[in-house]
Amino acid sequence: MMKQRSIKNTFARHFVSILACSLLATLVTWGLLVMLLGYLFNHDIALPANHYEAQIPVITEYAQSRGDSVMSKQGQAELEKVIPSQGMSYLVVSLTGEPLYGDLHINESLSRQKILARLNQTRRGMNEIIVYKPVVSRDGNLIGALLVGYSLKVTAANPALNPLVTFGFLAFFLTPFMYIILFTLVFGRRISRKISAPLQQLLQGAEMIKERNLHFSMTGTSSITEVNRLTHAFEDMRQELEQSTRREWRLEQDRSTMFAALAHDLRTPLTIIQGHVEGLEQMNGESYEAKRSQYLQVIKRNTTRASKLLQDMNTIAEIEKVSFRLQSLPVDIEELAEDKTMEYAALCSNKNITFHTEIDDKRMNKKLLILDPYRIMQVLDNLVSNSIRYTPEAGQILWRIEITEEQVMMAVTDNGAGFGQQQDLQQVFKQFYQGEHHSSRQKGHSGLGLYIAKLLIQHHGGQISAENTPPRGATVRFTIPISSQEP
Repeated sequence: MMKQRSIKNTFARHFVSILACSLLATLVTWGLLVMLLGYLFNHDIALPANHYEAQIPVITEYAQSRGDSVMSKQGQAELEKVIPSQGMSYLVVSLTGEPLYGDLHINESLSRQKILARLNQTRRGMNEIIVYKPVVSRDGNLIGALLVGYSLKVTAANPALNPLVTFGFLAFFLTPFMYIILFTLVFGRRISRKISAPLQQLLQGAEMIKERNLHFSMTGTSSITEVNRLTHAFEDMRQELEQSTRREWRLEQDRSTMFAALAHDLRTPLTIIQGHVEGLEQMNGESYEAKRSQYLQVIKRNTTRASKLLQDMNTIAEIEKVSFRLQSLPVDIEELAEDKTMEYAALCSNKNITFHTEIDDKRMNKKLLILDPYRIMQVLDNLVSNSIRYTPEAGQILWRIEITEEQVMMAVTDNGAGFGQQQDLQQVFKQFYQGEHHSSRQKGHSGLGLYIAKLLIQHHGGQISAENTPPRGATVRFTIPISSQEP
């Protein structure tokens, strides 16, 4: 498994590696150069820096022993045999400072006082060292001075090779910097390879997303922690976008199906209403009075059915909005159950159905529950209305409430026809699902009630389920967590 390091740690390690490799390579190079210089010195190919300085004693002795000749122009040839023509220059001056001959250039005028003060001294000029040596006559009198100029630097025995010597010394001092540049390029390329591949993959992924292509995956790995995190985050974003796109597609498909089903379900009551209105328009006399009440009841019933369908559709549109929020309030469950029991019992009495409510509060601290009472009542209204629709006369409906420290559970059980086949239990909470009951549409059942109930319970963070109750009937149960609720 590839070891992961942070960018900071990676750069620090490479920086230390660059310095260490540069130092080691510089020491090796310097060692080789020293060995090369030793070879050149031993074979008189190169001259050491003090080579010309070592000639000064010989020149001094000559100036003191052959002074009369040195001060004469005729002695120049003999003097130049003592003074090397390459690497050294000289100037013979009288005691008054008058230049007699020589190739040494000085930028000042000399006087007797200056010459006497500088004898046997070394002075540094612009680019060389100048030595003032006395010139003595045969009888031992000071008759002039010999100025010798030279430089303290390594030179080639062959002057034509001096540029190579200069280049060698320049390379000697620049070696550390050249190695730092070299190893920086080498290690920089290594870092670049570690970063560029996943970054290139990220750029390609971004281009594919821009083109609305989400069918790819980020599989590249890097030894740099931050780059891996970025790659994984990008892959997580891509997966989320892909899932979101699929959800949007499914929602669009569901929306299309919903509108198609809505148009189909509205067509039936509107067709009935239109037919009966036309029938009323064509009636007159006794037949009109006899059937008017019957036709009006049919028109009213189908108008109510169409209105209920549109109301359910508006409710779904409201709940499915991203901006939808529950209006949670502290609720006394027993008080709510008492009010709704009276309402449901009145509705059941029209079909001679018995309605019961059971409450089992197992909590030690019976505090108010935080939920949206309007939405919970909307869920209960849908469940109870379904039970009333399919429960026969003289039947029974039970509303059971159980409260624990963790959750509140509500269940509506009837002894009606139940959900039929097992597939009904799996599809019952889908939009417009009406099961296999032949009377569903005749009873005004649109198949949206349980779907609305599911959405509202999910917004409360709960779950809802349906089951058949042997020997006959059905139960719809939902639970809402208490611990996760916020006021």
